[in-house]
Amino acid sequence: MTTDDNAPLTQRHLRQAARIVDVFALATAVVFTVVVLVALRHPHGLDVRHPSARLGLVTALGLLLLLLGGLAAIRRLPVHRLWLASAWASAVLLTGTGAVWHIQVADVSHTLTRGTAVTSPRSAQAYLARHMPAGAPVLTVPTGVFVQALRFTAAYDVEVSGYLWQRYADSLPDDLERGVVLPEADDSYQPEKVYDFRRDGEQIVGWYFHVTLRQIFDYHTYPLDEQDVWLRLWHPDFRQRAVLVPDLAAYPPWHPQAAYGLDSGFVPGNWDVKATAFSYDTPPYSANFGQGRQYREEAFPELYFNMHMAREFVSPLFGRIIPLAFIAILVFASLFVTTKNTRRHPLAGFDGLTVVELAAALLLVLTVDHNTTRQETGSHGIAYIDYLYFCLYFMIIGVVWNALLLSRGPRLGLVEWRDNLAPKLLYWPTLAFLAFGVTALTFLL
Repeated sequence: MTTDDNAPLTQRHLRQAARIVDVFALATAVVFTVVVLVALRHPHGLDVRHPSARLGLVTALGLLLLLLGGLAAIRRLPVHRLWLASAWASAVLLTGTGAVWHIQVADVSHTLTRGTAVTSPRSAQAYLARHMPAGAPVLTVPTGVFVQALRFTAAYDVEVSGYLWQRYADSLPDDLERGVVLPEADDSYQPEKVYDFRRDGEQIVGWYFHVTLRQIFDYHTYPLDEQDVWLRLWHPDFRQRAVLVPDLAAYPPWHPQAAYGLDSGFVPGNWDVKATAFSYDTPPYSANFGQGRQYREEAFPELYFNMHMAREFVSPLFGRIIPLAFIAILVFASLFVTTKNTRRHPLAGFDGLTVVELAAALLLVLTVDHNTTRQETGSHGIAYIDYLYFCLYFMIIGVVWNALLLSRGPRLGLVEWRDNLAPKLLYWPTLAFLAFGVTALTFLL
C-alpha cells in the first residue's frame, strides 16, 4: 500500500480524533468550572502570591481546557490546519510554562530563615525560655546588624560587609568579653572597632566587618532559585555563656516582608532581597569546647540574621534559556534534511547520517553549555535547568532515530506519511509538553 493509499484512512482517523477532543474539551470545561468555584471559597482564593496545590490544579485544568478548546475549533484538517493545531498546542503549553514561572517569581507565601524567626522582644524571650539549657545563666546582649554590601563570589561563597553593634547593660559582669564571633567566616573576618561609648546605663560598641562566608545553598530550582544568606552570630565568652538577642529597638517594627538592616544603596548583583529577619536555631553540639565540664549533649540558642534573596531571572533568561531555544530550532530544522521525495534530493539530501553529524555537533555544544551551568551553580543534585537540557537531549535522540528510520529503517506508515510530516508536527508540542511537565513537577508539586 502506497502513501497515497493511506491518506483516506489517515483523514478518517483525524476526524475520529477530533470527535474525541470535543468530548474531552466538554468534560474538562465542567471539571474546570467546579474546581474554580471550590477554590474561590478558600480565604486566599487563587492568589498567585500564595501558590498552593489548588492553584496548580486550576492552572493545569485551565491550560488543558484552552488546549482542547483550540483543537476542537479546528474542524477541517488539511495540512495547513494540522500545522495550526501543532502551533496552538505548542503555544498553550509554553504559555503554561511561562505562567508557572510567573507564579514562582511572584510567590510571597514563604520566607527563608534558619530556625525560628523572631520579630519582637517578646517572641525572642519566649524562644529563649523554651530552649535555654536548664540551670544556664541568662546573660543577654542585644546585638544589631547593618549590611552595606553582599556579593556571591562562588556557588557556595558569599562576601558580606557592614556593621555589627552590641549594647552591654551595667548590670552585666564587668569581665564579660565584648565582641561577636562569626563561626562560618574565613580568615578575612577581622572586625574593626568604630565606636565605643556609654549612654543611659549601657556601653554601646560597634564594629565594621568585611568577611567571606562559606554556606550551603539549594540550587534545585535554578534559575528561579531563592537563597537564604545568613550571618551566624556567637558571643565570644564561652565561660559565662552569654546569649545574643536581636536589638529590635534599633529598627522599625518588623513584619514578614521587611528588608530592614540593609543599606539604601545595597547592590546585590543579580539578586533581589525579598526580606530580612532575625531568627534563632538550636543545633546540638558534639563537644564542650574544652570548658572543663563533663560532656553532655545539649543545645544552646544561636542568633542568625537572614537575608532572603531571589535571583533575577533576566540574566539566566538571556544566558541560558534563549540559547537552548535556538538549539531547539536547529534540531527542528534537521527534520527537513531527510526526504524520500526524489525532486528534493539535490536540495535536502537523503542520507540520515547527515542528521547524525548535525546532532553530534549540537550535542557537543549542548553538553559544554550544560557542564558550564552546573559548574556555576555547583549543584550536587539535579536542578530545574538540568531537566530542560534533558528535554533537548531526548528530542535530539528522537530526531536522529526518525532520520535513520526514514532513510535506512523499515517502512513505517507514520514516518513516511506525507514525507515525514508527523514527526515535524509532533516536534514542538512534544518539546513544549516535556518543558511544561518538568516545570509543573518542580514548582507546583
